Amino acid sequence: MSKRLTIKEVATSTSEAIDVIDKCLLRIVERLQAVEKYLNELPTPDKVYYQPDGYDDYLNIKGNYDEIYRRISELEKVAHKAPTTDHGKRLTALEEKIDGMQSLG
Repeated sequence: MSKRLTIKEVATSTSEAIDVIDKCLLRIVERLQAVEKYLNELPTPDKVYYQPDGYDDYLNIKGNYDEIYRRISELEKVAHKAPTTDHGKRLTALEEKIDGMQSLG
């Protein structure tokens, strides 16, 4: 058989449960505040700076990406173009020449 609780016991038990919940909520609030503070202190991309070699000023991420892509474009302009040949046709032509030379011999 279960014991019947008095009103005083129920009230005390409920009060203790509310106190525990209150303490848990306070801990959650403290933790959330700590997380918010940490996130607010994290540098955003617009606050990250880098000074490339040869530059007097620091550039943010966008400035650095712009400079990197500018340099890549400059390199591509002066790079040698790859030959555009059909290697299959060239190989076939060489094989036909070799076959023709073998049949002469």
